[in-house]
Amino acid sequence: MAIGKWISSLKGLFDEGPLKELTEEVAEKQETKLSAENVVITDEFRKTFNVNSPVKENLRNSFLFSMLVMASHIIIADGKVEPEEYEFLGKFLNDAFGEEAKVEGMDVVKKLIAKHDELEARKPMAFLQVIGDCGSQIASSLSEDLRYQMLSMLALIVKSDNIVTDKEVETLKEVAVYIGMKTTDVDALMNLDVKKAQDEWQWMKE
Repeated sequence: MAIGKWISSLKGLFDEGPLKELTEEVAEKQETKLSAENVVITDEFRKTFNVNSPVKENLRNSFLFSMLVMASHIIIADGKVEPEEYEFLGKFLNDAFGEEAKVEGMDVVKKLIAKHDELEARKPMAFLQVIGDCGSQIASSLSEDLRYQMLSMLALIVKSDNIVTDKEVETLKEVAVYIGMKTTDVDALMNLDVKKAQDEWQWMKE
């Protein structure tokens, strides 16, 4: 039995006092994940994805490419490239990895976006296959914490233009599954379980 469920099963035994407070606190920690705005990008994340860091060059470059593929997929999820989303990714790359990484990374993203329609026209689902392959590598190689940080960045791309579509959320959840995370992680990152979400974000139905 998972520890969170085990703690929850004990809560009925401690209806008051310090033990009740302890079980509630531990259970809450097991169930709570941060929204995208509150996720901290760690030094470990920077070393893992930064092309200029000394950590496992072949893997690092592959991880960075995989992240850029995922970002490209999110940017074009609703069928168009919003300037705010594109600019947010550039700022993220600059802040996390530096100007050189930003320039090189955004060049890769630009080419990926341009190639998307060509790939799909030549072989339907081809780009999605690339997403799946990149996701599998990320899922098998990186810790859950690093994957959550990457997913938080993708969620912030969606939020950056203040317009969140159903298709974008669906695509985020698709990516989450590919990288070995849960669709509920996207709910947490996007604040979708909070009633005020629709007041904070401008929802559009396709």
